[in-house]
Amino acid sequence: MWVFAAILICGVTAVKAQEFYDFSAVSSSGDTLYYYLDNGVAVVTCPGDIDEEDYWPEGVTQPQGALVIDGTVTYNDTAYTVARIGAYAFYGCSGITSVNIPSSVSIIKGYAFYNCSNLASVIIPASVADFGNYVFTGTALPDPIYKDSVFVYMPATATGVYTIPNQITKISGGAFYQCANLAQVVLPNSVTWVGPGAFLECDGLTQPIYNNTLFVRLPVTYSGSYTIPDGITTVCASSFTYTSGLTELIMPNSVTSMGNGALGSCTSLTSVMLSDAITEIPGFTFMGCTALPTITLPAGIHSIGSAAFFNCTAMDSVVVKSTTPPSVGMSAFRNLPDSCLLVVPCDQLEAYTEAWGNYFARITEDCGSGVGIEDLESTLVRVYVTDGCIVIAPENGSAEISADVYDMSGRLVVSLQTAGKTLALPNGIYVVRIGNQTARKVVVNR
Repeated sequence: MWVFAAILICGVTAVKAQEFYDFSAVSSSGDTLYYYLDNGVAVVTCPGDIDEEDYWPEGVTQPQGALVIDGTVTYNDTAYTVARIGAYAFYGCSGITSVNIPSSVSIIKGYAFYNCSNLASVIIPASVADFGNYVFTGTALPDPIYKDSVFVYMPATATGVYTIPNQITKISGGAFYQCANLAQVVLPNSVTWVGPGAFLECDGLTQPIYNNTLFVRLPVTYSGSYTIPDGITTVCASSFTYTSGLTELIMPNSVTSMGNGALGSCTSLTSVMLSDAITEIPGFTFMGCTALPTITLPAGIHSIGSAAFFNCTAMDSVVVKSTTPPSVGMSAFRNLPDSCLLVVPCDQLEAYTEAWGNYFARITEDCGSGVGIEDLESTLVRVYVTDGCIVIAPENGSAEISADVYDMSGRLVVSLQTAGKTLALPNGIYVVRIGNQTARKVVVNR
């Protein structure tokens, strides 16, 4: 299982990494702690190389038991205030059972106590005003942790229905991670920000989590089509991740932004209607959506993040409405079929070929009423689009014909028994099946 913008579970190498701390000192609990200096204050850190995910190298003694972090520490005969607990500072220190944090600390950075599996008690002073993501994930702390307006941690053992307090405005990333027995979380309208992966692996949820402006999580067991409630402005990171039964998502135009990986690994997803108001497809948004055949990107899109469509192996076509090619992140279109067609606005073929030619071997432009996509099999029947209608015309002039038009979810839209044209159809990609043997795809774009 891959996870994006959320949580990295990493092994510890046997080779001692380069030292990225300035000094070490023995705390009043008898533990050797490591620090770096930043603008005249001391920051608690790990002894290993964070970039190499080697937080506590082999041979380095981890803190044990009741850990006390002192408010000041002396280095080269100078006393420094301990102002922060840095990212990954005690990552994986399973021997710690309790922590006393001094009142000098104002910030606890992400993953600081991640996977301290025996940590059952922590004293957090009033001075702490900010928390990173996944600070206490994987600990044995028995009670929810929230301070002022920030919700930091929910024990993985939580059950039933939980109502987040009304004063909360921010939920840290990973706050409810692996709370598999929670059935429902009530989100107050006071919440305006939810961190990445806040509700990942809450597999027991029976109700969606959202408030007046944020859509946070659809239960992973949901199946079928889902319409995001009108008025929602933000679809948070990982909102639909791993919802393998989701087949269709309809997004109202009130939505202006999405978080990373919002629809990653929705392996049954075959239809998406994006909001016309969004301007960015963030990283990993559709990664691993292996059944998605097509996507239409609204005119306001100016950037596509890394791995946004990575491994969308069923993608037949990408329709882009923006007249200026959006910027593209690393591996955004990696592992799409070589046959995938890029459909771009009229008179922008050259611009897209120059900007996106490395990603798509087949690029065509849509000049108003629609564009036909080449035959899947040869036929003597012409199929094209005009004024939003699909026209079916045998080359020999015969009026007798049997044709069925399907949308990309496989639903029969209309059947024709004689040559002619359909009624005007909604924008989208359609499959026209002629008799029992031949099929063509067409894009309707009025």
